[in-house]
Amino acid sequence: MKISFAPHLLTTLALALAAPLIADDAAVTAKLAKIPAPAAESLKKAAGSAKIEKVSIEKDGKTTVYEAAIVEPGKPNREVSVTADGKLNAEEETVPMEQVPEAPRKAIEAGAKGAKIERVQHIKRASGGETFEALYVNKGKRSEVEFLPDGKQKPEEK
Repeated sequence: MKISFAPHLLTTLALALAAPLIADDAAVTAKLAKIPAPAAESLKKAAGSAKIEKVSIEKDGKTTVYEAAIVEPGKPNREVSVTADGKLNAEEETVPMEQVPEAPRKAIEAGAKGAKIERVQHIKRASGGETFEALYVNKGKRSEVEFLPDGKQKPEEK
C-alpha cells in the first residue's frame, strides 16, 4: 500500500504561505476603515491596481495626513499622503541614488556622516514643493532628512 502526503502537504504549505498575505490585507482594510472616508477613498484611487502595503497616520508640518505605502511589481515603491478631506498632500517615490540630481545627491552623501543611506525618496507636494528625503541608518537608529533641489536641508516646520 502506498500512502501519499504530497497533496495535503502542498495544500497546507500553500495556506501557511498565504496566511500572512491575508492577515496584512485585513490589517490594511481595517486601518482604511478607521480613517476618514474621503481619505480612504483617495488612497484606494491613488493605488489603483497596485497593492496598499501599509496605511499610517502622520504629521506633515502641522497637518495630519493619511499615508499609504504602495507596491507594484516592476515599479519603484511609492507613498501617497492625503488630508482628511481626501485632497492630495504629497507623492513619494523611491529613487536610485544615481537618479537624484547632483546638488541634493551630494548633500545626502555628505549628511550620511558614516551612516548607511537606506533609501532616497523624491517627494512632490501638492503645494508645488519638492524635496529628496534620505533615510539614514546608523547603529540601528533610523533618521530621515529632507533636502531641497538646491542641496540645502529643508528647514523643520514647527
